[in-house]
Amino acid sequence: MEIVAQTDIGNVREVNQDYVLYHKKNEHECLAVLCDGMGGHNAGEIASSLACQDIIKFYQLHDEFKSEEEIQTWMSEVIYHANQFLQEKSHLDKELEGMGTTVVLALFKDGYVYISHVGDSRAYFFDNHQLIQLTKDDTLVNALVESGSISLDEAQFHPQKNILLQAVGVSEVLKISFYKQMIGNGIILLCSDGLYNSLFDEQIIEVLDQYKTLNEKGSHLMEMANIFGGRDNIGIILMWDKGVVNNESDK
Repeated sequence: MEIVAQTDIGNVREVNQDYVLYHKKNEHECLAVLCDGMGGHNAGEIASSLACQDIIKFYQLHDEFKSEEEIQTWMSEVIYHANQFLQEKSHLDKELEGMGTTVVLALFKDGYVYISHVGDSRAYFFDNHQLIQLTKDDTLVNALVESGSISLDEAQFHPQKNILLQAVGVSEVLKISFYKQMIGNGIILLCSDGLYNSLFDEQIIEVLDQYKTLNEKGSHLMEMANIFGGRDNIGIILMWDKGVVNNESDK
């Protein structure tokens, strides 16, 4: 299992509110978390870092998962805990009042990736030159798309595209997603909106196709996002099963 996690402040923001963290238990199991914070002053930066650290802490303490149902339950529980944790922190400090964050986490285990999220940070699966968005954005604009009120093209440039319907730390009730994906020789991409609002899918595909190592793919995604956008912080995590990929390339 190989993983690359990076953030960049971008070209405009004064503070980097994106935060990435991961923990490998062994070559067959790893948890990665990406958060995109929001809030005045440095509250967004604090929210994203606290949420990531809280989730990783509970993962480090957890015994081996026995079933998919246990994984789904655990993912919901740690996101709910992070939500309560941030709310408690914000109540104790007025400067942190209203802080919140998106969360997307991916658990790689025995050839599968399990994903949960809240907000508009995304998980993608890339394989055979195709980029598939696994998560659905918890945004007003996405709700309008799903209801048929606006088209996907209209959503791309909608003035309210950044309005979240839920986020960790500010929502009393959370609707937490859960997805399962066999990784095979594909790549899992977690990212904040700073990446996908800067690059078209075709540009992301080109980078993931063109460069050989995971580090090269990550570095060039960051570089391209800053060249073609960079109006927000950029956070990415790339994951692949190195053994499977190497075996495929050796054939």
